[in-house]
Amino acid sequence: MGAFFAQLVSVGTQNGVTSTMLDSMSNEFDWERSQFLLGQTGSRITMAFVGFIIGGWIDKWGGRPLMVAGVTIVGLSMFLTSAIRDITFLGKEISPLTQWLILRSLTFTVGAAMIGNLVVNVTLAKWWVGRRGLMIASAATGVSIAGVIYPLLTATIIETWGWREAWQVHAVIAWIIVYLAAMVMKRQPEDYGLNPDNRTAQEMQEASGSLVRADFDNSFTRAEALRTPSLYLLVLAFGTAGIGITVALSLLVPLATDAGFSLMVAATLTATMSLWAALSKPFWGYTIDHFDPKKLACLGFTVAGIGFLVVAFGSQMPDQPTVKYPIEFWKFRGDLPLILLLGCTLIGVGFGGQIPLQETIWGSFFGRRYLGAVRSVGMPFSIIFGAVAAPGAAYWAEVQGGLDAPFIATAICWFVGAVLVLFIPKPSKNVETSESKTDTINSNINTSGSEDIITESTAPQRESSISSSDRTQLSRLSERNRKHRNYMSKQD
Repeated sequence: MGAFFAQLVSVGTQNGVTSTMLDSMSNEFDWERSQFLLGQTGSRITMAFVGFIIGGWIDKWGGRPLMVAGVTIVGLSMFLTSAIRDITFLGKEISPLTQWLILRSLTFTVGAAMIGNLVVNVTLAKWWVGRRGLMIASAATGVSIAGVIYPLLTATIIETWGWREAWQVHAVIAWIIVYLAAMVMKRQPEDYGLNPDNRTAQEMQEASGSLVRADFDNSFTRAEALRTPSLYLLVLAFGTAGIGITVALSLLVPLATDAGFSLMVAATLTATMSLWAALSKPFWGYTIDHFDPKKLACLGFTVAGIGFLVVAFGSQMPDQPTVKYPIEFWKFRGDLPLILLLGCTLIGVGFGGQIPLQETIWGSFFGRRYLGAVRSVGMPFSIIFGAVAAPGAAYWAEVQGGLDAPFIATAICWFVGAVLVLFIPKPSKNVETSESKTDTINSNINTSGSEDIITESTAPQRESSISSSDRTQLSRLSERNRKHRNYMSKQD
C-alpha cells in the first residue's frame, strides 16, 4: 500500500496536475505551450541524474528516508509555484517563466524522484520474486488512479478558485499521503529475518525456493550489467515506447481542447485513459507471472500505438458521435466524443502494463541484490527520450498547426518499441553457482546488518548442516561475497 500511494502522489503531481495547469498558467503569463513544457524537459533530465545517484542509496538505506525528504521538497516546490509572479532579486528581474523552469525542472523533480517509481519498484522487487509481476502491477495501479483523480480534481479546483490554489491543495495532499506511506516502507526482507515471497526458511532450502535463491545469487552488479547488450536494448525499447506515455500525459488535454472540447471534457478523456490503465493492471500482473513478459510488452506497445492513431484521427472529426459517460462526478454532466473515448481506452489498456512489465523484465534479467544501482544506470538513457518528446511535439504542433501529426509520429514510436522488445536476450552470468552453493549462501547470510555477507563466525557454527561439497567451496564463495561488499561500499 505504501508503494501504491507513493506512486499515486508522484505521478499525479508530475503529470496529472501539470498537464491540466498548462493552459491556465500559459494564458496568464502569455507563454507558448512549448515554453511551459520546457519545464518537463528539464525535469526529465534532472530525474535521470538524480535517479542515477539514488539507485545505490536505495540498496543501502531503503526507500523510507528518501521518501520523507522527497515529499518535503515536493510540497515546498508546489507552494513556491503557486506564488510565481514578476519579482526582482538583487536588482535583477526574474521572469515568471524562469521561476517556473527552475521550480519544475530542478527542485520539484529532485523531490519527486525520491518518492517515485524507482524507489518503490526496486523495493518491491527485493521483497517479491515469484509474484513480482503481480505485486508491482498492483502497486502501479496508483499510477493509473493518479491519472483518473488528479486531472479532474485539478480542473475542478482551477474552475472554482484558480490554478494557484490548486498547487497549494496538492502540496498539502502530498505531505499527508506520502509521510504516512513512508512509514511502512522497508528496505528488504533479510533485514527482518524474513525471505522474499514470504517464504519460510524450510521453503527456501527446498526446490520451491530455488527461483528466489537464483534471483539473488545471479544478480548483476552495476559494472557487470553495463557490459551486457541487453541493458542498452531494454533502455532503447522502453525509452522509445516511453515517448508515448510522456506525450499522452502532457498533451492529451491540449489535443482535446484544440478540437473544441471543454477543459472538463478533456480532463475526463485523460481520466478515462488512466482508468483503463488501472483496470487492466490485474490482467497484466497475472499474465506477467505466467507468460513471456517480452511478448506481453509487444502486445501492450501495439495496442497503445493503435490508440494513438485513433486519437489523432478522431481529433480531426468535429462531428463524431458522442456517448453519455456512465458516471456523473463533480461538475461533469456532458457527453464524450466516441472516437476520442475509444482511442483513450486503447491507450490506457496498452500502457497499463508498461510499469510492471518493465520492472519485472529488469528484475528477472539482472536480479534483485543490486537492482537499485542497476536500474538507475538505465535512467539517464531512457529518460532522455521523454525529455524532448513533449516540448518537441508541442513545438511541432505550433509550426504544423495541430497535434494530430505528433500523435501519429508517437504511434510509430510505439510500434518500433513493440518490434524491438521481442529481440532482447536475457543476459547470462558466468559464475560458479550450483544448488549446493546457493544453499551455503542462504544458510550463512548475516542479516543483522545492512550488508549481505557470510561471516566467519557463522560458518563453524553451522558446519554440521553443510555438506562436504559445500565446505570445499565455502572459502571461494566468501571471497565472492567480499567482492560484492566492496562494490556496495563504493556506491556510498
